[in-house]
Amino acid sequence: MRTSLGAWCWLSAAIVIGGGGCSGSQPSSGRPEVEGVSDEEHFGASSKALLYEFRAKVRRRGVDAAKQELPQLLEGFEGYENRKLGESAGVYKEIVDKLKALQGTLGSANRDAVIKAADEIGALADKLPGKANPNPEVE
Repeated sequence: MRTSLGAWCWLSAAIVIGGGGCSGSQPSSGRPEVEGVSDEEHFGASSKALLYEFRAKVRRRGVDAAKQELPQLLEGFEGYENRKLGESAGVYKEIVDKLKALQGTLGSANRDAVIKAADEIGALADKLPGKANPNPEVE
């Protein structure tokens, strides 16, 4: 009994790790407009949306918004080096560097300096692939 239970555990683990099937292909979403977009473009679009929202919040609420939003934003960009970014890899590096620099100055930064930094980050976001609303509505 113990041997068959051990074999069952190994088989179950192999199926889970292997993806549960022999086909090796990912399931179709049934939406060609989604499947036709590269991972780089999906990541670029979501990155743009986050950065544009950050810029809008900073423009609206200033330093307080930057202090509140920046840690989560930086966390979202952690590990960007491990993604397939193509030609955008350098832009992501610049964005992360600017975000870290902004974080380092938040203690003594004034509203104008923070807005300027957020605008520069937004300008870098313009260079990323994908589409996002450059002027989102924020509270």
